[in-house]
Amino acid sequence: MFKIKHFPIFLLLLTVITIGQGCKGLSPEQVAAVQPVTIRYWTVFNDIGTLRQFAEQYKQIRPYVTIDIRQVRYEEFGNLFVNALADDVAPDIISVHNRWLRQYQPRLSPMPPQVTVANYFIQGKYVKEPVVQFETRALPNQNSIRTDYVSAIAEDIIINGQTYGLPMAMDTMALYYNKEILDRAGIAVPPATWEELLESVKKTTIFDDNGAIVQSGIPMGTGSNIDNAPDILALLMLQKGVDVMRNGNVTFANNVRELGESHPAFEALRFYTDFARDSKEVYTWNNELGDGLTEFIRGKTAFYIGYAFDQPRIRARAPQMRLGVLPIPQLDETRPVNIANYWVESVVAKSKHQQIAWDFVRFITSPENVQAYVNATGQPSPLRTQIRQQVEDPALGAFASAALTAKNWYIGRNVDVANQAFRDLIDGYLEPVPERSSQTQRDSTLLTNTARTIQQTL
Repeated sequence: MFKIKHFPIFLLLLTVITIGQGCKGLSPEQVAAVQPVTIRYWTVFNDIGTLRQFAEQYKQIRPYVTIDIRQVRYEEFGNLFVNALADDVAPDIISVHNRWLRQYQPRLSPMPPQVTVANYFIQGKYVKEPVVQFETRALPNQNSIRTDYVSAIAEDIIINGQTYGLPMAMDTMALYYNKEILDRAGIAVPPATWEELLESVKKTTIFDDNGAIVQSGIPMGTGSNIDNAPDILALLMLQKGVDVMRNGNVTFANNVRELGESHPAFEALRFYTDFARDSKEVYTWNNELGDGLTEFIRGKTAFYIGYAFDQPRIRARAPQMRLGVLPIPQLDETRPVNIANYWVESVVAKSKHQQIAWDFVRFITSPENVQAYVNATGQPSPLRTQIRQQVEDPALGAFASAALTAKNWYIGRNVDVANQAFRDLIDGYLEPVPERSSQTQRDSTLLTNTARTIQQTL
């Protein structure tokens, strides 16, 4: 007798063929609703393995849907997406960074209040017949987004009264440290404040006989060889009470002519760049050193300010490191602040399968799948109820505790230009002031020009 080893797959294929030819008892609308559909999904840094697990789980629910997931390089995403739109082969779903949302918003579909999709299954004890039922599922409304998610989420994804996607994680910055280096320097307790960090940097910085840095305390001070330099400077400004932008305008340079060098933005800039000035006690970094994260992984720096997504990379490349993680120090413990860094899963306006695409976004951002995703990736959850549990996690607590007070410092249409403007500001501020020139005037012009450059991207 002929035996079918993979009966469920055979039955599915047979049923799809049957439905494609028309099936007794099903209306034309039902037949059309369960025709095979491929949803193309482009992502950048999301965990592909976990997403593919979600895609398989979704196919168990809706067997006529195939989710085709493609990972796109960060630096190539923009050109590839624009070309795909022009050629009418755009993906249905894309991962959009929270600082890209205004740039891509005209090409995205606003999230509907609900979706209607078809459920498909086989019933019958002796005669197997396909059954198609339509199901309407609600998506989170704006009130629930403001209630259930941390504050930064609603501020980013709700634009002009419309919602443009949902996140699976929400990252923040924390202070990594190498326990072995601290032990060698006689630092029994890692620093909890900026003042304590400054003292620790002095103790962990080692110079050779020629004054070259052999071991750095922390990668801070420059703009070019520190990945997170713009975010760290923005964080220091926020901690100084300076809004980088407010109500659609860049505001960090406001009143600079009146306040001069006492302007809080300059205080933040001075604090940051002092780490790269060889005339300062905290001198510990310069442009001749390598990339900050790489130097930390090599055991050449004691501290590193990074995100939770850095942790797997650090542990993979430096498995022997005794790694510790602390919350970012705060200038005012009563007004803590951090930087929000995350991806939003959005549906493309040109998608021909809007209902299914949004239903898959709803599926992967459900609380249970968000929990599965953050467990797999080691990132903080965007959901308040899950953060409460993560705060107790030794590896995640420093990041999760900051999620509630994290902010997005850039809301515009070209974050790459904004990042470069901050890097140029840092490097320009480190340059010596020309003779017979006013430092205050030079610095004020630098700050004003930087603000003007970023304003042009909004």
